[in-house]
Amino acid sequence: MKTLIVGSGVVGEATGTVLCKNGNSVVFYDVDRKRLEILKGKGLHVADSIDEAVVDSTVIFICVPTPTVNSSIDLSYVEEATVNIGKALSHTDSYKVVVVRSTVVPTTTRCRVVPLLQKHSGLVPGSDFGVCMNPEFLRDNSALEDSLNPSRIVIGELDKRSGDLLEQMYLSFKAPIIRMDLDTAEMVKYASNLFLATKISFFNEIQMICAKLGLDANVVGKAVSLDPRIGEYGVYGGRPFEGKCLPKDLIAFRGFVRALNVNPKLLDAVSSVNAEMSGHVSKKSKARNARTNLNKVQNTSRV
Repeated sequence: MKTLIVGSGVVGEATGTVLCKNGNSVVFYDVDRKRLEILKGKGLHVADSIDEAVVDSTVIFICVPTPTVNSSIDLSYVEEATVNIGKALSHTDSYKVVVVRSTVVPTTTRCRVVPLLQKHSGLVPGSDFGVCMNPEFLRDNSALEDSLNPSRIVIGELDKRSGDLLEQMYLSFKAPIIRMDLDTAEMVKYASNLFLATKISFFNEIQMICAKLGLDANVVGKAVSLDPRIGEYGVYGGRPFEGKCLPKDLIAFRGFVRALNVNPKLLDAVSSVNAEMSGHVSKKSKARNARTNLNKVQNTSRV
């Protein structure tokens, strides 16, 4: 199946590379020309024009960043990509499916992406083109491996035809495929990341309690992790959750639900514990650096 990846960073490259390995014809597009040159150097196919690439593709993945700005999700990159794809769709009469793979808060695909595609293409969603929401569950340091061996494949669909076409791309993967509506798929991604953030903060709080009691928190974490309902990820305290996804998604989602007049008490507590752990780690790091600098001064004095 001819596939276009719009936004060729960590998620886009991993998604496209794996789809290519599974027999699809994949082309990458990005506004960052240097990024495209890097991909070309890896032997991957890149597009100079998004218009031609859209016309020549059957499935179009949106994999652009969704940063958190002022405690809210910034959808400007998603909207820009959607507008450009919509304009390109106006030049084709073949059925295509646009797939949102970027992390977006619930209702984004249905209420913002679909209307923008319709407006700028002049086509009818669900009839002339399809739309899906296909969240990724990738770790920064192992994005390609996670794409090759997904734990599950979530397909949010505008309609059955959209979902059927996207599912064809994933039939060779040995992972359960779960289909649902667009909003639910978006919520699944956030629920996953928010739970991981909560789990890490919970065990960081356990670690701080163990420190007060003089107990080995790692032994506690290991024993707890053997419960099959819990597992090992995140049970070893002592470090805040970091990276590109968990912190920004937690902040953005708390802002999102507050706009719904919902008070996210537990998520606020998760954020508070993470901030506290960040402070502990920072103090330890400063103390360690101070000791290192002192040793250097003493060694220099001896010389």
